[in-house]
Amino acid sequence: MHKLSILIVFILITSCDSTVIFREYYSFSKGWYSSEAVSFSITQIPQTPSNIYVHIRNNNDYPYSNLFLIAEIRDSVQTIFRDTLEYAMADPQGKWLGKGFLDVKESKLWWKEGWIPEHEGPYYVDLFQRVRNNGDIEGVHLLEGILNVGIAVESKIQP
Repeated sequence: MHKLSILIVFILITSCDSTVIFREYYSFSKGWYSSEAVSFSITQIPQTPSNIYVHIRNNNDYPYSNLFLIAEIRDSVQTIFRDTLEYAMADPQGKWLGKGFLDVKESKLWWKEGWIPEHEGPYYVDLFQRVRNNGDIEGVHLLEGILNVGIAVESKIQP
């Protein structure tokens, strides 16, 4: 019985992700359209240093080795920052860089490090895909193989 209680305590301690302040995902039914903004609302966030990550879940239908995004965070008054981001999704041999089993992989992609919010919120995050084929001026209208996009805000301060 004593071994069982130690195992339960170990599972509870290791399963807690106490640094996560906010994490939410958006799901796509057919892929990510270039006209489709993925939006998140963070109602409350502590005014301490935080890291912001973009989570991408893709499958083998994703035809590219990288991903281009426009990422924006704003409050109710102004845009705080807006970035153009490029992430590698596969290595030079075409092997997915994300973690996962079978053909679904999740990539945790760094966006901002040590951001200190000016107030507790709310904050709004918008993501747009801006993938283009080489030589094309127009972007890819429908980005297939992207299953979910998420945002995570994690405290840099360890409890």
